[in-house]
Amino acid sequence: MPKLAEIEDAAKMLGLESTTIGDTARPSRPWEKTGYIMVDRKGKTRSFILKSLVQAIHKSRLTKPKAKPS
Repeated sequence: MPKLAEIEDAAKMLGLESTTIGDTARPSRPWEKTGYIMVDRKGKTRSFILKSLVQAIHKSRLTKPKAKPS
């Protein structure tokens, strides 16, 4: 599952205007403060934005150096 920071970085990488609210929870899990991000779609469909974010997150995870085991 992507972290809020990963989604925020992907939105920046795609040039999307976004607002991040970090200390909020879903009503069904009030103890889990996951936060959310709002993205200005600028006429693009929700599914297009989501697919673009998924691809950007996947790309960043592939290029991210892995930690060495100790």
